[in-house]
Amino acid sequence: MTALKNEPGGRIAMSGSVSVVRQLLQAGLLDELHLLVHPIAVRKGERLFDEGDNTVPLELIKSETFTTGVLYLVYRPAKASGDASYDDAKVHLPQDEQ
Repeated sequence: MTALKNEPGGRIAMSGSVSVVRQLLQAGLLDELHLLVHPIAVRKGERLFDEGDNTVPLELIKSETFTTGVLYLVYRPAKASGDASYDDAKVHLPQDEQ
C-alpha cells in the first residue's frame, strides 16, 4: 500500500472496505476519512473501529447534515493528544447531554 501511495498521480479513493480502511489507518497512509452516519442503529455487522489498544486521533475538517438526518463527516489524521477517554471528552458536551 505504501508503494501505491508514493506513486505519482491523483488521489486514491475507495469505499466499502472496512478491512482496507483499518489497514490504511494503522499504516498511517490515510489522508482523509469520509463517513456517512445514518440515523439508525443496526447493531450488527463489522465495526470500522474495532477493539484495540491503539488510538486513532482524528480531526474533523468538514461536516454536513442532510435533511434525512444523515451526517457527512470528513476527518484527517491528527496529532496524538495523549491518553483520553470518553469521560474526558464528555465534559465538553452541553449539560443536558451528559
